[in-house]
Amino acid sequence: MQNAQEPGTAPPGDGGVAGGGKEPIGVVAGARQAAGQMAADLKEKAVTRADEKKDTAAETLGTVAQALRGAAQNLEQGQQAALGTYAQSAAEQVDKVARYLREKDLQGLTRDTETFARRHPELFLGGAFLAGMLAARFVKSSRPRGADVSTGTFAGGEETSPFNPPHFASETTGGA
Repeated sequence: MQNAQEPGTAPPGDGGVAGGGKEPIGVVAGARQAAGQMAADLKEKAVTRADEKKDTAAETLGTVAQALRGAAQNLEQGQQAALGTYAQSAAEQVDKVARYLREKDLQGLTRDTETFARRHPELFLGGAFLAGMLAARFVKSSRPRGADVSTGTFAGGEETSPFNPPHFASETTGGA
């Protein structure tokens, strides 16, 4: 048995590649390392982007708090002192949220959100529902100006409906 080989060795003429024609182990390891590095880079970019958005949100909330304080002062000087008190209280709460966002890192925010969701699932789900409704309202308000859903017309005067979008209007209504 001169052609018998020891287990784990490559056959002659295989170029030293174990497994009979498969990719070299070094290439696979290199590909895994490159994929791991790419994943780490993407995660770092995502965390950096999320931190930037968090900081922007904190700045915006700080601006809202300042505006509420200004409104509170104006209301307190006038005849609506009670409304001024509510506006001042709202400004303080918004300022607390802005401060919280500035002080916490992304992992801390995630941990606090998970803890809150476990302790108060009904409030968390209700807040998620409201956030979804606000997002839907924002998307709806940012649609093109030419579309008027209430009258069923599109820019150019073509009649539309949910079953007759403007790009199919000529086919279904017999128009040009």
